[in-house]
Amino acid sequence: MPEEEFLGALKIVTGEEVLSKVTYVNDENGNYLVLENPIVVEEVTMDSRVGAKVSPWMKFSKERSFIVPMDRIVTCVECDIEVSMFYEMSIEKIDPDYNKKTASKEGDLGTVEESRAILESIFKKKNKWS
Repeated sequence: MPEEEFLGALKIVTGEEVLSKVTYVNDENGNYLVLENPIVVEEVTMDSRVGAKVSPWMKFSKERSFIVPMDRIVTCVECDIEVSMFYEMSIEKIDPDYNKKTASKEGDLGTVEESRAILESIFKKKNKWS
């Protein structure tokens, strides 16, 4: 059953550090996370100044939601308000239509059955980690 969505900082087994809206799901298909609008954050240094470089987690995908099995996650922690503001600002720079898409779909969740069917079809597809 899905838990409440939160902004999480995740460390993936590949070494990637990701910021994403996260929903934990534990159902008959197992334990997994649904990542919404994940971004990769990398530390960069320029002229002795430290900053952050962000990019979409899946650079060549139009999808906004991704299912990740729990065995691919090293750790996941909830972010504070400063990181949340950084995330929202970064998403808007990466995808200028982000707020428009969110606002136009606000309240349009569909049925539980439709959502379950979509998630199950995605989850049941064979991936390279199976």
